[in-house]
Amino acid sequence: MWQVTRQLLDGRPGLRNPHGIPSGDFPAAAADPEDLLLAKIHYRHGLPEGDFPQEGALYLYTYRDVRDVVASLFRKARLKEGSPRRGPATSRTIARREIHGDAFWLQRGSVWAGRYEEIQGDLAGLVRSLADFLSVDVTDERVAEIAEFVTLEQQQERVWQWRHEGVNPDLRVTANHITDGREGAWRDTLTTDELEAIEDLSAVWLFERDYPVETPLGRRKTAGLRKPRRHTSSGTPQPVALTPEPRRSNRQRWAFPLLATSALFALLGLLATVAVPAVSPVAWVLALGCALPAGYLRGRHGRAVVPHWRR
Repeated sequence: MWQVTRQLLDGRPGLRNPHGIPSGDFPAAAADPEDLLLAKIHYRHGLPEGDFPQEGALYLYTYRDVRDVVASLFRKARLKEGSPRRGPATSRTIARREIHGDAFWLQRGSVWAGRYEEIQGDLAGLVRSLADFLSVDVTDERVAEIAEFVTLEQQQERVWQWRHEGVNPDLRVTANHITDGREGAWRDTLTTDELEAIEDLSAVWLFERDYPVETPLGRRKTAGLRKPRRHTSSGTPQPVALTPEPRRSNRQRWAFPLLATSALFALLGLLATVAVPAVSPVAWVLALGCALPAGYLRGRHGRAVVPHWRR
């Protein structure tokens, strides 16, 4: 996508594509009609939303089966099964980031969204679709030329050519960029535990993007949902509504200890009633004094924290 876009915009006044530009520079570029900044960026946690203006910018976004995303990153880092750097927890973290990023990009003002599996099999269609979104006139000959320029064979040749040179700012291909682009290649990479962790988090997202879930847990989470319309690169899918994992407040942290303390005083009050009747009223007052605020805090602020992003 980067290379297609770079080819379509080649020669335009003001075009620049510096490598490693900070996102804080984006608003100024978007506000300047003479500045045609082309930037490539991956979503990460804590990305400042204010750096990505709704006006003056066009966003090109691709999504992929999140299981293949996790598997691809494991292969890219050469992490074998059993590596301490992978596993269910890491798989869940990556999947959470990708799904959150999906919602982040689809909430931009002008966004083109493409399905990786469709892009991979129709490069000419990708060129035409991006040209239309970018308002660039292209001939059939130019479409065919750009499609040939970005074939897998050409990319592999670039990886070999640039393996010692670093990153070419116009091509943006690195030595470990190409691993296994097959749809469903996660089946050869992920363990059962990693797959279940991913589908526990992303089963609904997968279902709504028309990716089949594979685990019993994933099927339970999607049971009863309507079959969605298949998203294509010519239409923008709607983001899955996500609620961020809440942070426990001080009232939440103290709710359970107060509840436990009140239960202890209640037990002491019960024992005191039998053993020393004279002090039982004092014990019961203390127990009630703890139970009332603890019960209020527990009921109002101490609900179970959702362990992951949910609809």
